[in-house]
Amino acid sequence: MAPTQTTTLRLPVTLRDEIASLAEQRDSTLLDVVTDAVRRLQRDQWWNGVHEVLEAMSPDDLADYQAETDRLDGTASDGMRED
Repeated sequence: MAPTQTTTLRLPVTLRDEIASLAEQRDSTLLDVVTDAVRRLQRDQWWNGVHEVLEAMSPDDLADYQAETDRLDGTASDGMRED
């Protein structure tokens, strides 16, 4: 397996210390904390985009979307279980 390429990131010492403190609290590494933060930011941005699209929908399109969502929710609770 090829080694992972790395780079250096210059941070203010206070920020590095905050990341280190979070890592210690979580019993993890600085890399794990930064990775988690980036993934959370990506997820938040994705959800913000979803909300923007929903807010821009016409009332008819929003009603159609809600009906489709309700239909799909019904299939998810059709009594079939995954064990």
